[in-house]
Amino acid sequence: MKKICSFILVACTVMFMAACGGSTTSNTYSHEYAGTFSVADGITFTLNPDSTTLIHFDANDADYESTWKVVNENGEEWVNIEFAGDQEYYYLKNGKLYRSHMNMDHDYLGWDITYIE
Repeated sequence: MKKICSFILVACTVMFMAACGGSTTSNTYSHEYAGTFSVADGITFTLNPDSTTLIHFDANDADYESTWKVVNENGEEWVNIEFAGDQEYYYLKNGKLYRSHMNMDHDYLGWDITYIE
């Protein structure tokens, strides 16, 4: 319960600061994707409201700092997560994580994600 309250407080603060800032930039999104989730392969993603990401690999206990962005195209919305310099390495859509746009389009080889509360 404390985590939920903390997340709501952070989200409200970010929205308040964005509203008071005057103009918005292209990096300001409605952060409905923000949170921590994992996939069955032992990878945990933390998508922060400021569009930064921490990717944790359980197999070798390694962390990777990254970024994420919301993409709206042809009436559809998804998230791209950067890895190793590739801005479109991961695709997050409808509760699944994909490795390519084609796999996402065809709902093929997607990992089911589980948000950690």
